[in-house]
Amino acid sequence: MRRGVKNFNMSLLFHISAIVLGLSFFFCFPLDQDRVKSPSYREGRYHNLDPDEELQGKSPWAILRWKLWGPKDPPAVEGLTDELPTVFERSPKDLIAPEGKVRVIWFGHATVWISSTQNGKTVNILTDPIFEAPPFVTRLVKLPVPKEDLPTVDFVVVSHAHRDHLDRDTLRYLRSKNPDLQILLPSGMKSFSEEENLGLSIPQELGQVTSKNSVKITFMPAHHWSRMGLSDTNQYFWGSYALEAQGKIIYFAGDTGYSSHFKNISGRLGKPIDLALLPIGAYKPRWFMKYAHIGPTEALLATKDLNAKSFAPIHWGTFPLGDDLPKEPMLDLKQRLSFPSSPDTKGISPSSDGVSWGNKDGVKIVPWTIGSGIDLE
Repeated sequence: MRRGVKNFNMSLLFHISAIVLGLSFFFCFPLDQDRVKSPSYREGRYHNLDPDEELQGKSPWAILRWKLWGPKDPPAVEGLTDELPTVFERSPKDLIAPEGKVRVIWFGHATVWISSTQNGKTVNILTDPIFEAPPFVTRLVKLPVPKEDLPTVDFVVVSHAHRDHLDRDTLRYLRSKNPDLQILLPSGMKSFSEEENLGLSIPQELGQVTSKNSVKITFMPAHHWSRMGLSDTNQYFWGSYALEAQGKIIYFAGDTGYSSHFKNISGRLGKPIDLALLPIGAYKPRWFMKYAHIGPTEALLATKDLNAKSFAPIHWGTFPLGDDLPKEPMLDLKQRLSFPSSPDTKGISPSSDGVSWGNKDGVKIVPWTIGSGIDLE
């Protein structure tokens, strides 16, 4: 019996490996010849600020080992189920910030809508937009507003070249609807953008600033890696973004492991972050995920390193990318927070959904859901 199980596993391993490798070879993407000039590129690849030997890219064999043999982490909370996050449906007018405010609405995964209106001029930004699902992955929940109903998008910021963050179909769709759209891509992706017909794109180096009206966007570090095909591992850069509007700073972390870069960002900015958008999902099992993905524990540490006033968790409940169940990252985070006796809903939209700000060491944390919003003023 044991021999039969072993033979079955080896056969399954062989067939899956062949499929994965075949698909990887099929997807080839262009590389910028001048990427070697980037301050972050050396020894044949892009690097993080901290040592990153564990972030050379997960091989198909490592992924298969995790999927077939584990080990799995224990549940983070009791009574976990496959229940999906609630999705609050939104109208197009809900997405536009009122005069004098910055509005932030979570679309699921790492896609966040950020709108700023000042003196009658509105600037709209999308982070890591993905409207459908990456290859071979199921989208668990719908968007809070149909993509056809989106208002004008001025900027798209892309954190890194992984298919759940850089979705070519979504970017081309947004380009078709927004001829003046500016797409900010990490360093090394100019040729990629040209070949994929993404239109106007601006490759980013650390500290680079892009502005429009009342909004300033600065490319910041992250602790991660990149790959779209087989031969381009860490040949495209990665990062995060600080978005400043009307005196408020919103930090979008993209995908990241925990490292000194959070303190580095705080030093670069020189003032507190008003709202940190930090990932907490696809964090299990920790032995496999910890170098590239922070979980609830590290996200709370990051808020202190960033000198953040508040934190809203993203990158959970949308795609089954880790061993964690859809709501597990949020429930894990929520059990670490304290909540006021009288709900604090200031700035949360809608304010009648039962969501209240929590607190951890003086940082306000909102256990929101897809379609929830926050108004900064």
